[in-house]
Amino acid sequence: MKLLFVEGGSRVIRDKEGNIYLSSNLHRSILERYNRYCNDLTLLLRLDEKIEAQAQSDKLDENLAHVVGVPDIYRPRKNFFNPSIRRKIRDAIVQEVQKADKVIIRTVGNYYSDTAIKMCRKYHKLYMIESVEFIFEMKWYHSLLGKLAAPIAELKGRKAIAQAPYTIYVTKNALQKRYPSNGHTLGCSDVYVSDFTHKYGLGGGHNYVVTFGTAAFMNTGVKGQDYVIRALALLKSEGITNVEYHLAGGGSPDSLMKLASALNVRDQVKFFGALPHEEIFDWYDHLDVYIQPSFQEGLCRSIVEAMSRSLPVTCSRLGGNPELVNEAMMFKAGNVRKIADVMKKLLDPKVRQRESIRSFETAQDFEKEKLDNIRDKFYMEFMNS
Repeated sequence: MKLLFVEGGSRVIRDKEGNIYLSSNLHRSILERYNRYCNDLTLLLRLDEKIEAQAQSDKLDENLAHVVGVPDIYRPRKNFFNPSIRRKIRDAIVQEVQKADKVIIRTVGNYYSDTAIKMCRKYHKLYMIESVEFIFEMKWYHSLLGKLAAPIAELKGRKAIAQAPYTIYVTKNALQKRYPSNGHTLGCSDVYVSDFTHKYGLGGGHNYVVTFGTAAFMNTGVKGQDYVIRALALLKSEGITNVEYHLAGGGSPDSLMKLASALNVRDQVKFFGALPHEEIFDWYDHLDVYIQPSFQEGLCRSIVEAMSRSLPVTCSRLGGNPELVNEAMMFKAGNVRKIADVMKKLLDPKVRQRESIRSFETAQDFEKEKLDNIRDKFYMEFMNS
């Protein structure tokens, strides 16, 4: 059985030796999952020729999957209007769809996924959509071009999911409400946890430094780390300095470093860069609170992983986050005052301990074996149809 996986969001990175490295949302365990459903797995992803692979990235095990790298239509921006590049991408998708028995398409509302859906329908290939994000918000907060594309992408995404023969959502209700489908559906997180850690002995006292952390791509856009840095400065202006902010993730931290320096909190902000998936849990264990200040989420992998380490969690009130986090620990994305107020609450050891227990209990819903059983039944129904 030949299975084709198409995603417009992830990039393949190739180093000078020709080795392929995948983004963090396609780590080994996810490829192993897809391999359970087929004996020939092909990934069609954007190829980034300009970025050298970082040592922290996940190197592709070629025994798990074959990668077809296609040009990046979104970067540089002029590629978007280049008919030759569009033709190359379209031809590659046509070729791989024709060879496949079944097709899985993650995310919609981008050129790669939209083209793959059209080709599946043209060549009568059964396909499944994995709905993992809110399309409008993902486009809107990405760039100026994204703001122009957001309304159209949202409408196309709703239509695509409504018509899909199979759709799996990563939320219980949030994505389903925005993007209803007339086909076979399942709500099941693509995040799972196999190792749970209790951490109820939380430090306290006036001089205890409370460490907040965010694991996300580093920029001053959709992930919102800059607003936490501004909240740190606001707390410092109120005489509260026993707070640190730790950031892990790919991308350049330069703009965030400059912001922290400009606001005189550079000594309170620590950058750890991209971490391999197997190391991220040790990083969580050195935090006191996990904070996710993003402007767009489906169901946030980092929140679930942090909860499995019994970390208190605070986050923006959007996407699938309300399905996970205590309402009292949420804030409106980009509201520096509210972010600072919630952070201030979590300086209290009693509040952290209460939220720590709540996190650990919530994380039990994401136990690997439980989710695998639910998900496998749905995927095998799709593969055997």
